[in-house]
Amino acid sequence: MKIISNSSMDSILLMIVKAFTTISGILCTAILSHSLSLELYGTYSQLNLVITTTSSLTAIGLMDAINYYYNKTENEREQKENVDTILGLHTIIGIIAGCVILCCNKLITNYFNNPLLYSMYIYIAFRPLFANIGLDLQVLQISIGRAKGIAIRNAALSISRLVAIIITAYITYDIKTILLMFLGFDIIIMFYFSRTFEKSRFKISWFQINWKKAKEILTYSIPMGIYILTNSLSRDLDKLVVGRFAGTEQLAIYTNCATLLPFDIVSASFLTVIIPIMTRYINSKELDKGRKLFENYLKIGYITTITFTIACIVLSKEIILLLYGEKYLVGRPVFVLYTIVDMLKFANLSLVLSANGETKTLMKYSILALVANLILNLLFYAILGFVGPAISTVIITCILTISLTRKSAYILETNLKKVIDWKQFIYFFLETVILGIILFVVENKMSNKSIHYLVILFVLGLSYVGGVLVLNSKKLIFAMKEIR
Repeated sequence: MKIISNSSMDSILLMIVKAFTTISGILCTAILSHSLSLELYGTYSQLNLVITTTSSLTAIGLMDAINYYYNKTENEREQKENVDTILGLHTIIGIIAGCVILCCNKLITNYFNNPLLYSMYIYIAFRPLFANIGLDLQVLQISIGRAKGIAIRNAALSISRLVAIIITAYITYDIKTILLMFLGFDIIIMFYFSRTFEKSRFKISWFQINWKKAKEILTYSIPMGIYILTNSLSRDLDKLVVGRFAGTEQLAIYTNCATLLPFDIVSASFLTVIIPIMTRYINSKELDKGRKLFENYLKIGYITTITFTIACIVLSKEIILLLYGEKYLVGRPVFVLYTIVDMLKFANLSLVLSANGETKTLMKYSILALVANLILNLLFYAILGFVGPAISTVIITCILTISLTRKSAYILETNLKKVIDWKQFIYFFLETVILGIILFVVENKMSNKSIHYLVILFVLGLSYVGGVLVLNSKKLIFAMKEIR
C-alpha cells in the first residue's frame, strides 16, 4: 500500500516550495530591515498596508468562487463561462481600485502623516489587480493538476525576487525601485499562468462576462469576500491603529514584530489540494469521508504549528536580532504575542463552511470579529500603549478559532469533542512544553557564555523542532496516509 497518496505528494511538494518561498520572503524582510532606516522601512510598511488592504477589498471572494465554480461542473463550456466571468469581474474591479488609490493619495498620506508617501502611489496602485488575478490563475492550475508547475515557477520567482532585493537594498536604498520591481514580478506571474492554463485547457476571454452568471457568482463570493476582507482588516487593524497614533518609526517596529510567521506552512500546503476534495465530499453527502479528512488536516496543523510556536517564543530575542536587528528588540513582547496568534491559526477553519457554500455564515463571524477587534484595539492601545493591539488580536483570534471549529464540526455532523483526539492532543502539548522548558534552560546557559545567537538559533531551534517532529512522525505519516 502506498503510504502517501498523489494528493499528499502534491501537498508535500507545495509545502517544500512554500517553505522555500517563505524563507526567501523572510530574508527579503530581514535585508530591508537591516539596510533601511526605521523611517524608510516604516514608509515601506505603510505602503504595504495600503496594498494588502486594497487587495483584500477587491478580492471579494472571487478566488474561492473560481475554485468552487470550476470544480462544480465537468462541462468545459460551463467551466469556461465561469472562468471568463470571474476573471473579467476581477479585472474591472482591480482597474477601478487602482484609479481610486491614485485619486485618494492625499487622503492616505494625511492618515499616516508621512509626506514621503505622496509620490509613491503610482508604484502600488495596480498591484492588487495583478496579484489577485495571479492567485485566481494559480487556483486554476491546481484544479487541473498542475501543482508541480506552480511549485517550480514560484521557487524560481522567489530566487529572482531575493536577488533583486539584495541588489536594490544595498546599491540604491530606494523604496520606489523595490516597489517597481515587485509590480514587475506580479505582472510576470499573471501572464505566465494565464498562458500555461490556456495551453492546457482553453483560451481565456478576459472581458466576456455573462452578467446573469455574474449575479449568481457574486451571491456566493461577496459574503466570502466580506469574510476575507474583515479577516484581513482584523489582521491589519492593530497596524492601522499604531500607524495612525504612534508614528512611522514605531509602525516599522510593530509591523516586523507582528509579522505572522509561517507556522501553518505544512497544513496550508495540504489545504491547497484539500479544498476541491472537501467540496466534492460535502456536495455528494459523503460526510464520513469529509470528517476523516478534516480530522487529519487538523492533526497535521496542530502538531507542526505548536512545535514551531514554542521554539520561537523561547528564541524570540535571537530571532529578532537575526531577522531585523537590535533596533527592533523593543517590539519583543509584540513578537511573542503574535507567535500565539500564529499557533491559533493552525488550520484554515473556513475550509468546511466554504465547501458547504455557507459564505454568509463566515461573513457574519468575521464582521463580529472585526467590530470587537476595533473596540479592543482602541481600548487596549489607550490603556497599554504599543503592546495593547497585539493583546486584542490574540483574544479575538482565540474566540474566532473556537467558534469556527465548532461550526465546521456541526456541518460534518460531529462535535468539538470528536473532531480532535483530545487525549492525544494533551499528551503532545505536554511533550512540547517539557521539551520547550529544556530548550529554554539550555538557551540561557549558552547565552550566558556569549555564544553567537546564530549558533543558538540554528542548533537549538532545529534540534527542538526536529526532535518533536521525530517523536510524532507516526502520527503525521498516518494523517498524510488518510488524506486521499
